[in-house]
Amino acid sequence: MKTEELVWKSITIHSDTIFETALRTINTGGLQLCLVVSKEGKLEGMVTDSDVRKALLKGISLDQTVKLIMNRSPIVVNEVINDNDVYQLMIINHIFHLPIVDNSGKLIGLHVAEQLQREIDRNEALVIMAGGRGKRLIPLTDNCPKPMLPIKGKPILQHLIERARNNGFREVFISVNYLSKVIIDHFGDGSKFDISIKYLHEKEPLGTAGALAMLPETIKKRNIIVTNGDVITDVAYSDIIEQSTKESADGLMSVKIHEWQSPYGVINSIGSQIESLAEKPKYQFQINAGIYVIGPRLIRLVRNNVYLDMTDLFKEGLSKGLNLRIFPLHESWIDIGRHSDYKSVNQ
Repeated sequence: MKTEELVWKSITIHSDTIFETALRTINTGGLQLCLVVSKEGKLEGMVTDSDVRKALLKGISLDQTVKLIMNRSPIVVNEVINDNDVYQLMIINHIFHLPIVDNSGKLIGLHVAEQLQREIDRNEALVIMAGGRGKRLIPLTDNCPKPMLPIKGKPILQHLIERARNNGFREVFISVNYLSKVIIDHFGDGSKFDISIKYLHEKEPLGTAGALAMLPETIKKRNIIVTNGDVITDVAYSDIIEQSTKESADGLMSVKIHEWQSPYGVINSIGSQIESLAEKPKYQFQINAGIYVIGPRLIRLVRNNVYLDMTDLFKEGLSKGLNLRIFPLHESWIDIGRHSDYKSVNQ
């Protein structure tokens, strides 16, 4: 099935477009890619969210053109190929999009995998850490656990669970402690959300990783995805799992690029000798985005009934020589930790 013309044309850009504009097109287009064409409309390349993450890891500037990051030789099809052959081609080549071109190479359409077949059920579990007190959001959290605060008419947790369901996940574990009854009464066993929900009951707060020790042994034998219960993002959980699998990672931490500009001119010197000067320079940092993949070797480091934060788990994994990776997020993301965050996401 071809994507509607209005949709694929909205994600079409020219090859002299800068990376920042391409990134914005991908994030607003809803298909996780943009198509690069010449002024005559001929397909010159394609930029997927995977290409974006690779570029971010390489430190490529957002001011550069998409020519530096695009796939110049994407697989394409003509307009006469049937949907079944298109889908088989996608499976064989592990791709989710197939541009359609005419005999002259002009872009005339786009096939999208999810429009050909529904999301395949996944055998990994999602764990949501929802036991925190939410002290920074008092008084909103006096009688309501932070993950149950409403955003656009639904609790934060419900947004996370529905996203997991749409990504093919069928099993969710929620760690609970503070006002756990509010969460359990709302979600129950998950049947009304077409997903299985079980609860990890923390008698005392166990941090952002400690509750993982309570997972069934069968779950610990495969990769799991873990998210903080106050993180709202457009990223597909399935993409994070798949990236972890590709890299044979024992653990994967999602990160968000955070930029900070100094309000002052900065001088670099050696002793009293000035080496360089910069007027209000910008600095970039990779911050922890609160979504993880935890593999069997990493989860073994979590001990029963011991407080453990995720950053400390990853530090211990590093000391053991485990293969730990990052997953750069370019999608929208917000950690609802302060009143200003909660207000902005509800506007």
